[in-house]
This record gives sequence, structure tokens and C-alpha cells, in this order.
Amino acid sequence: MKAAKLVQFLTEAIEKQGYRIRYEKGNFRGGSCVFEEDKLVIMNKRYGDEERAEVLGRALARNDLDTLFLVPEVRDYVEQFVDQPLVLIDLTESDPESAAR
Repeated sequence: MKAAKLVQFLTEAIEKQGYRIRYEKGNFRGGSCVFEEDKLVIMNKRYGDEERAEVLGRALARNDLDTLFLVPEVRDYVEQFVDQPLVLIDLTESDPESAAR
């Protein structure tokens, strides 16, 4: 499946889970979060389709996939991220090296 089509399927699935996707400029990778009870996926505006698919796939993998219909190829893509550890960033740290956990 081409990356653009994968992004389309992943976007629809993440929105069905109640997330809003925001495209922002900056020096960051992107990911999902809950901010004041809003579910968000923050996406780097400069990313191409492959990088966007990965951010969306990782965000979707953090949800219960048993109740969500995904076409088999999309489900296989998302499931590769299920057991991968999360990278947490503490934005209160002043030293970027010590902030990544």
C-alpha cells in the first residue's frame, strides 16, 4: 500500500478514536497526547507521508485495536508498534538531553 493511502486510512481510524490531528511547524517528531481532556495527535507539518504514517500508527497502537475495524494491511502496520516502548519527553526540563526518557 502506498504511504499516502496508508495515511488516509490511519487518519480516519485515529479520528474515529476521538483524536484531533494538528499540523504544526517545529523541531519535533510528533505524537499523541491528551491535553485538557482533548485527544490530540500533533504532526510535524514538514513530514512526508511515510513519517506521518509512522506517527499515526504509533498513536493508534496505544488504543484498543480489538474494537476498531482496520483493513488487514493497515492493522499489520499498526500492530508493529504495539509492543514498542514509548518515548516520553518532560517539557519542564531545561536540558533537552535529560528531558528524553
